[in-house]
Amino acid sequence: MQHHAYYIEGSLSQFDTHKTALKPFWASAFERFGIDESRELIALSSLKNFKEAVFLIGAASITSEAQQALLKLFEEPQIGTTFVLLVPHGALLPTLKSRMLPYPELSPVAENGSLHREAKQFLKIKGKERSDFIAKILNDDEGVKERVRDFVNALEIELVKDIKKNRQGLEDIAMVRDYVGDRAPSLKMLLEHLALSLPTI
Repeated sequence: MQHHAYYIEGSLSQFDTHKTALKPFWASAFERFGIDESRELIALSSLKNFKEAVFLIGAASITSEAQQALLKLFEEPQIGTTFVLLVPHGALLPTLKSRMLPYPELSPVAENGSLHREAKQFLKIKGKERSDFIAKILNDDEGVKERVRDFVNALEIELVKDIKKNRQGLEDIAMVRDYVGDRAPSLKMLLEHLALSLPTI
């Protein structure tokens, strides 16, 4: 690697795949990467000079405060350290993203075809059909939070194709994704909000 900070835009469900491929010195996944986690990463990476160490951080959501705290670290890292962030599409602030490069070998990861078909289908229907659709997504408790997050990311990928037209919908998705990262979110309420607010396309 020539650069010292990279990003991969994708789902936290892909974390283990990237961890296996990168073989990092340190790796951790977070529902929400906040200011405290940012400070811990800064402290950990400054303990000593590494001959070569990759730090892989996976985050379902990352706060703006955390990103601001990482600015200096990514500008002036210790020699031998490389950072790779796995975050949802559109989660990085321009100021932080400008100090990073897309990871060339792993970004983007192949899309989950069935998930994107579901997102397209959801955006074509309305009203009660959307509510029934949500009920199916929430039907199985196992891995439901991750499934909802991946579905929200798939919706965003569809809407981002026309940013000007779908700006409000993209803002709603960003808000919902942030709440999904909470400790005990009401997933049904969040998805029902999207069912009402997202356009039919």
